[in-house]
Amino acid sequence: MKDLGKAFGFIFKDPRWASKMGIAALFMILCIFVVGFFILAGYFVQLTQRVMRREEYPLPEWNDIGVKFVTGFKFVVVYFVYLLPILLLLIPVIIIAAAGAVMAIDQPDVMGAFATVYLFGFTLIVVPYSLALTIFMPIITYRFAREERMGEALDIGGVFRDFRHNWENSLIVALIILGVKSFAGVGLFLFFIGIFFTLFYAYAVSAYLHGALYLSLLEKGGRAGSVAV
Repeated sequence: MKDLGKAFGFIFKDPRWASKMGIAALFMILCIFVVGFFILAGYFVQLTQRVMRREEYPLPEWNDIGVKFVTGFKFVVVYFVYLLPILLLLIPVIIIAAAGAVMAIDQPDVMGAFATVYLFGFTLIVVPYSLALTIFMPIITYRFAREERMGEALDIGGVFRDFRHNWENSLIVALIILGVKSFAGVGLFLFFIGIFFTLFYAYAVSAYLHGALYLSLLEKGGRAGSVAV
């Protein structure tokens, strides 16, 4: 991939970056009331789209909040569908924990053995699945951003085809995103309010990399398609 370094500095090249980050911090606070979560998700999808269109300043303006909300809501649904297997596997964990509190006195050995076996199997499934989701999420994101169609993002066969055609760059982007999101915790040491700015930075860089990964696929002859405006 070319110019990966741009992902870390593109925000500060925008003439209005300070005000855009300030407004983003306010919406992150609104995540407490859920609504801000969908708006931010839509904002980051728009950022990915602007990178895919090679716009000079990819950081979107804070207008058309309703559009951002709808776009973000659809993307969150896509993400939820991919998380569903993990969530379903968590249900027995909750049941085991609740049953364990009741049965621990009468049959501690039986309950303990059952819980150990299930949690071991749970780990064997969830860890690889979570790792795969981390690797494929940039592809899932740009496939959704391309036309804002949930079916495109949920097309597992298409996701695998894109990964096969561009697996080296996909792995690089996934590793960088993991590192950047780990950095977001630095905000906790810059007083509590700092976490909002470092989180925004981490997710903005990630959104930029999603778009850059799409462009790298095009360079390799992958399917282009139109990008939603």
